[in-house]
Amino acid sequence: MFAMRRESAPFLRTFRPHRSFAGAPCWARFCSSSGSNVLVTETGIGQANVARALDWLLAKPKFDGVEYRPRSIVFAGFAGALRENLHIGDVVSAGEVIDARGESTRTTWLPATSARLLTMDRMIASPEEKRRLGAQYGADIVDMESAVFAARCAQAGIPFGCVRAISDEMATPLSPKLVSLLSGGRVSPWRLVTALARRPSMVRELLRLGRDTRRAAEQLGQSLIQSLGFSPGRD
Repeated sequence: MFAMRRESAPFLRTFRPHRSFAGAPCWARFCSSSGSNVLVTETGIGQANVARALDWLLAKPKFDGVEYRPRSIVFAGFAGALRENLHIGDVVSAGEVIDARGESTRTTWLPATSARLLTMDRMIASPEEKRRLGAQYGADIVDMESAVFAARCAQAGIPFGCVRAISDEMATPLSPKLVSLLSGGRVSPWRLVTALARRPSMVRELLRLGRDTRRAAEQLGQSLIQSLGFSPGRD
């Protein structure tokens, strides 16, 4: 599971989509590479979108007349660093996921690191707030989706993991205007042009963010492919 295409694109270059899953509430395709097959979904940003996708997936939807139930689920995507030693493109497998209320869930899939993943309902933009949240929750990274995912999977008894690539470092600020622009995930070209016309200084910030998310996505894709036991170029 990914939240958006920018996160999944490098992975999908190797695991090619070949068949859609009818009735899914989001983009859902069976993808394969050299005999390995996975179902990939793109839920949309935020816990509400993830919950909707999981409600469908865990209800045993039928594919070709047969109930489909995943053997394990991995939620993968970007995260912000809450520690100074985490850098752009670093890939972290969370051992624990915690929400803003302090409720935590241990992951069960992939070799879990000691990393703690915090889920918030908004983008965390300032280095000061990142530092504060890291100290308050004892967390290493932050995202906007994983808490509801972890809780639902644990309740359903399905092995699961959360794999995140760092797309912004703790010391890197995001301007309030950029946070507002990106909060919904997809940005229409017209809205982007209008925002840049009003604030040309944001161009440099967007270019940096584009570079950093590309690196994060590439590293994430490689890590996921290796974790599935597949090496590009191997028969």
